[in-house]
Amino acid sequence: MKRIRAAVLAAAVLAGLAVTAAPAQAVSHCKGSGGAVYICEYGVTVHSLPDGTKQQFLVGTDSAVWTRWNDRSGKWSGWQSMGGVVSGPVVVIDRWSQGDPWKFALSVPTPDGWRYVNLRSHDGAWSGWRPMPDPD
Repeated sequence: MKRIRAAVLAAAVLAGLAVTAAPAQAVSHCKGSGGAVYICEYGVTVHSLPDGTKQQFLVGTDSAVWTRWNDRSGKWSGWQSMGGVVSGPVVVIDRWSQGDPWKFALSVPTPDGWRYVNLRSHDGAWSGWRPMPDPD
């Protein structure tokens, strides 16, 4: 009986430690339209396209970038993951657009201290995440 009590006491102590161990910085989550749950402090980035439609980007609770877009009637797509492991807000840049308003890039910071980019082509295809080159 003493062994059972000791085991129960040890389990309770370990469970208490697990419950009280909290991350150093709590991350708050926001609920957005379309069922999005994202990291509040990173916000939602909106990019307007030449035909008046918009594309939204956010960092989900899984630390990946998520996107959705609307059509000309205003109907929004579902959220789709673009992957990545992000530690800050999504920034839209047009550095690689070469004058084409349909081309742009997303830039995000990552936990390893680098910035990564994902380039959008004219037809809407994405290059995939890669380290951002040093600006020249």
